[in-house]
Amino acid sequence: MMKVVFELNTESMKAYKIITGGMMLLFASACNSFLDVVPDNRTVLDTPEAVKELLVSAYPDCHYYHVCEVMSDNVGERVVTGTHSRSILNEEMYYWEPGSQTGQDTPTYIWTGYYNAIAAANHALRAIREAGDTPEYAEAKGEALLCRAFNHFLLVNIFAEHYVPNGAESMLGIPYCTEPETVPIVYYKRNTLKETYELIEKDLLEGLPLIKDESYEAPKYHFTKAAAAAFAARFYLYKGEWDKVITYATRALGNNPVKKIRDLKGKQFNVSDKDYYQQNYFTSAEQSVILFVGGCSWWARDFSSTSLRFGMTKELSTELLTETVCGRSGSSCTYYVYSTYTASQACQMRKFKEQFKYNAVGSTTGKGYCFAALLSGEEALLNRAEAYTMKHQFDSALIDVNILLKERVRVNPEDINADFTPYQATLEKIKNFYDDLPELFPDVEPFYASEIDEDQMSILKCIVDWRRKEFLQEGLRWFDIKRFHLPVTHTFRDSDMAPITLAKDDLRRAVQIPTEAQGFGVEPNPR
Repeated sequence: MMKVVFELNTESMKAYKIITGGMMLLFASACNSFLDVVPDNRTVLDTPEAVKELLVSAYPDCHYYHVCEVMSDNVGERVVTGTHSRSILNEEMYYWEPGSQTGQDTPTYIWTGYYNAIAAANHALRAIREAGDTPEYAEAKGEALLCRAFNHFLLVNIFAEHYVPNGAESMLGIPYCTEPETVPIVYYKRNTLKETYELIEKDLLEGLPLIKDESYEAPKYHFTKAAAAAFAARFYLYKGEWDKVITYATRALGNNPVKKIRDLKGKQFNVSDKDYYQQNYFTSAEQSVILFVGGCSWWARDFSSTSLRFGMTKELSTELLTETVCGRSGSSCTYYVYSTYTASQACQMRKFKEQFKYNAVGSTTGKGYCFAALLSGEEALLNRAEAYTMKHQFDSALIDVNILLKERVRVNPEDINADFTPYQATLEKIKNFYDDLPELFPDVEPFYASEIDEDQMSILKCIVDWRRKEFLQEGLRWFDIKRFHLPVTHTFRDSDMAPITLAKDDLRRAVQIPTEAQGFGVEPNPR
């Protein structure tokens, strides 16, 4: 068995032992990325506890950060000082090209990783059915259904176009897998986008009432009630069902949303020690983390690499973070986030700390792991603010926006009383700031664009801007780019190289289906 050289929580360790001991389902090879191998005869899923152990592997063991972040407008060209093993992936994503690589962080790796997690959920659900679907399995069933829904939801939002109610019935979704495979080779057909969303919703609504929090040793690694509600809030946000967004986001946040927001300007994070940030930004103890996952990924080293040509730059960071609706950094108040720069002009947000797992005892090679939040209090808060805005409940929307801003904006201590109140966002400030900068903050164009009035548009721009800031280098910006039909322009340092633009309706917004999956019947995305 491989040696784990970093500390894991008890439940993650159980999953690791299951995988390495041969008790877990696997995909047979990269070219057989859907192949779901039945667990061998040592696997006995005959108790609720055994099923729950299996479900630790129903969470994704990969991250979409490199793919989604480099395709977005959060990146530019850096000064490269060396070669890099993921330079091809990096360049393909910057040019919005199909992925040709299969290693960690690639589209193929993401595709395989999420379908592996789905397969684990399906094995658990089959075991529950074979046990008679009795009440003692209810919690495990709820978790399995939520995992299956969530993994499909992320896949469809990466590998398909964004959901639109008028047209989804004729748009390509993804294969929605509900059963473990029992034959060596299966050819897969893509569900429509409408069918995919309906199946996600079915699993989501069936699983939600079954979720309980009491049985988890490490609850933030699982779909708790709060995590399930946060997922539901995002799901209905993407569908434009505002009342449901508000209901579920409120469940996720509780009665005091401030307790679910990371205090970056407080005494804990108000330090100049970069290692403190990296060690503490993403932990299961952090109050804002709702669903915590460790994925097999090199992102913790790649996002700031001086050898990767495309990523966050100092210029982009300055543009995004120096001046906000609250004021200009250094003159009135500062958006407090710890970032550093290198000679390559690479900017790194001090969020990620790599954990390394060696391939074997005494080995010098292995894989990097990146721990992060897939669901957070900050996202739930901004999702609710967006729903309030679409309901014309502007006062409620601005209350939520200012809850976040108060924890992100550090007022100059020389100002009178160092009071945040003069700097909080108001409708007037928002309109003056965002409406005067259309080149930086273009109008959003979701499928309900015809319903958006001027005041709504201004507040939406503010929310989209702060969601972008909050989740820099976490990939979420890409999903806003897709659902709001925002154009993306990538530039180059060489003046002889013309900028490239991804238009608001460019089909490349749906990441191309991996070649390996196409070989098993999965229809490629149109180009």
